[in-house]
Formats: sequence, C-alpha cells, structure tokens
Amino acid sequence: MKKIVVVQLVLFVITALTVVPYGIYYIVGPTGVGDRINLHATVDNALGVGEGTVVTYRGVQAGMVTGIGFDPETRRARLDFALDGDTRIPVDSYAKITQGTMAGMLNVDIFPRVDHGPYLTDGDEITMPAEEQPTQISETLARTADLLETIDPAVISTVGQELGSAFEGLGPDLARLVTDADRISAQLAEDAPALAELLDRAAGLTGTMAENSTEFVDGMASARTVAESLQANEDRIASMMATGPDAMRRADEAIGANQESFSAVLANLGAVGPVISDRSAALRTGLDAIPRGLAALESIVHGDRADFALIATQGPACYYDNPRRALGDTSPIEPNLDYYCPPGQDLEQRGSRNAPRPNDLGLGGTTPGTVIGPPVVADPILIPSGTELLYFWKSLLEGNTHGTR
Repeated sequence: MKKIVVVQLVLFVITALTVVPYGIYYIVGPTGVGDRINLHATVDNALGVGEGTVVTYRGVQAGMVTGIGFDPETRRARLDFALDGDTRIPVDSYAKITQGTMAGMLNVDIFPRVDHGPYLTDGDEITMPAEEQPTQISETLARTADLLETIDPAVISTVGQELGSAFEGLGPDLARLVTDADRISAQLAEDAPALAELLDRAAGLTGTMAENSTEFVDGMASARTVAESLQANEDRIASMMATGPDAMRRADEAIGANQESFSAVLANLGAVGPVISDRSAALRTGLDAIPRGLAALESIVHGDRADFALIATQGPACYYDNPRRALGDTSPIEPNLDYYCPPGQDLEQRGSRNAPRPNDLGLGGTTPGTVIGPPVVADPILIPSGTELLYFWKSLLEGNTHGTR
C-alpha cells in the first residue's frame, strides 16, 4: 500500500472520530450522550408540540420532548421531557409553551420561581398552569373575526367622512406642526446633556425628600400653620401694609439725616466684629449661663431683703505656668501626665492639666506645681449692708437709753 494512501486513511479515521460524535451531539442534543433527567407534565392544549420539540431552561436549551400522549386520569395532554443530567431545576418551577422563532417554531420553556433548591429529580412532574400558556393562533383568529363582525361598515364610513371634514384645509398647519416638532426634536437633542443633568438632580432631590419625608411633612404642617395665622391676621397685615410706606419714608429721612453717624457706627462694628467672632464660643457660653445665674439670684432674696456675702479668699491654689492658646482654638490637647500637684490642706487644684495621675504611674518623674495665694481664712469676715449697720446702731442707742433709766 502506498504511503499517501496510509496517510489519507489515518486522516479519515481522525476526522470521523471527531465529526461523528459532534454530529450525534448536534442532532440528539446533550441528552443523547450522557446522563439525563426524565420529567413529565400535563397541559390542557399541546397543539403544535411534538416529539423533538426543544425544551429550554431560562432560555437556554436543556433537552427535548421525548413523548406526547393523552392522560386518561387528568384528561389532559401528557408531555415527557428528557433534560441534560446536570440541569438543576428548582421544584418551585413551571413550564410554558413559547414561540422560539419568528417562523412559529414552538418551545417548552421552564421558568423557576426561586433560585435555590430543592431541585427536581428523575421521574418528577413539573406544573404547566393553564393561565401561563399562550393563546392558540386559531383561537386568536376566531376572536378577531368575532370582533370584526361587530363593527358596522357604515359607522367606519361615517368616521372616515368626519375625519376628512375635520382635517380639510389643515394641510399647511399640519406641515408647520411637523416642522416645529422637528425643530423641537433637534433642540432636545442639542440640550440632551443639560436635560440629563437636570433629571439626575431631580432624582437626587426626590431621593432626599423621600429620606426626609417626616421632616417634609412637618415643614408642610408648619407652612399651613403660618398660612392660617396670616389669614387670621389679614386685617392687621392690611393695616400694616397701608401704614408701612409712610413709616419707611420717615425711617429713610432719619437715616439720611444721620448718615455720617451711621457710617461711624458701621466702621466701629467692622473693628468690633473680629473681636466678637474670636470669642463666639465664650459668648454662646455666657448667653447660656447668664439666664441661669439670674435665676439663681432669686435664692438670696428673703422677703423684701437680699443677702449678699463677700468671700475675700478661698485659700491657696496649685497651677502650672502654661502658654495660653489663641482665642477660638477649641482643638483637643494631649494631656501632660508629668504634671502633678501635691495634695495639701485647703489646696485647690484647678484645670484639666492638674488632674491626678493614673494610679499605675505613681509619682515618679513628675513636675510639682506652684502653690500661690494666702491661706484660707478660718472665719470669713462678712461685710454688713447699710441697713444692717443702721439697725445695729439703733440697737446700741436703745440699749444705752434703757441703761440710764
């Protein structure tokens, strides 16, 4: 045998071993060359479905119809399916007859309701609900014919005549309408980026309003309350609007006459503004503490008199000479654990820097603070008021007078 014949024979065998299995796989599908799952279902009408109809799962071919017949128990059509063995179909799934191509070829498509197990096994039944099945073309044509029979040709003729009369002479207007629509379309296309940005912002605003729906409702309720108050005071508002222009005129005259004074005041405010802004935190604290202090002053009132006591000294205090921070600087400060004020009788320790050291650090490596101030007074001297001095003087005079008697 010639060498060329041997080479051709070997190539033929290799080609056959490659093409024949692929052809079998292409013709019979995956169920013909491996494990398969056999399922069955019953349907009211299986018209158009036969052996070899493709079965898909989520739109992907997974097997085919292997048998079709009549089930005497359910009196419905029975379909047998052979699916690829590795197809995992949840038990909660249903089958539906669908149109696979534009030519009218039908498929049986399986739709899962969940994406987890348990899964169908060999011999199980899959449901084919009647409400999920498509309407047959014959039934559709019959319904269409019934609908057309209910339409009176004379009515259609009348409608046509009326439409013709309505649009008669409107050709130029319709042409302008089409032209304007074309211009509007071109303008919309030109402004598409701006419109897209506007829609994005509107979506963001809508989302923000949804997230703050409670505050939005409260705001609308407050707005309604304000509107009701304005309506209730309509007469007063009308009077104010009537007298307001004259008052504004007089105010304008006063401002014009004192223009130089107002200029000086504004200039001074420009110098005072930075000082106040640097001390905004202190001002907020003062505005919060002053009302409480005024309320506390009520505690010194006894009847028609007020008791005042001046304490001249409270004893020595321990402090560290630390640099002062700039006004308005509220940033946190790292505490210095080397600072320590030794305890002493009547010794006041002030400031966070003089806080006691943690117990596990002891006193090693500490820097004692400086003690200043006179010792505490054992019996503070109370300065009497003028009324108390007058009362004391009268008591002395009355005592002396009684003594001479």
